Amino acid sequence: MYKSPRHIFILLFVLVLGLSGYGQLRPILRPPGFRERVIRQQQAVQRVEVVKERYISRRLDLTQDESVKFWPVYRRYQADIAAIMVRKRINNSASQPDGAEQVRTELELEGDLVNVRKKYTDEFLRFLPPEKVSELFKAEKDFRDELIRQLRERTHPATTNPPN
Repeated sequence: MYKSPRHIFILLFVLVLGLSGYGQLRPILRPPGFRERVIRQQQAVQRVEVVKERYISRRLDLTQDESVKFWPVYRRYQADIAAIMVRKRINNSASQPDGAEQVRTELELEGDLVNVRKKYTDEFLRFLPPEKVSELFKAEKDFRDELIRQLRERTHPATTNPPN
């Protein structure tokens, strides 16, 4: 069967036109206000970090010299802990099919957390007295507990209606 060159040209033109539409970059469809919501969440996290640093500074009663040495090391410590926590969340997600492998990885990550705490405890002890290092870990736990309590109260406020 012989097709005229005009038909072949039209067919190729339509195919190329259709394929070029798939080659274009398309913006990811996101709900309205998505960018603003992400920015607000990032700002909220930054505000919490500022409050946490003030809380820890007040609890540890750091001198100027201790403070200069402490905060860079503490921020590295927080970054290392956060990286392990991200790996733990990924490991515990539903996309991990093998239960035995998931348990093994979870135990490894728990060991990594312990190792990071040991490493940074030694670093903190270089310029802080042991009492302040101990107080640091207590202050972190107290801050985390208070933050969770306040978030829980905001999401489930106590009813103010008196019983009848």
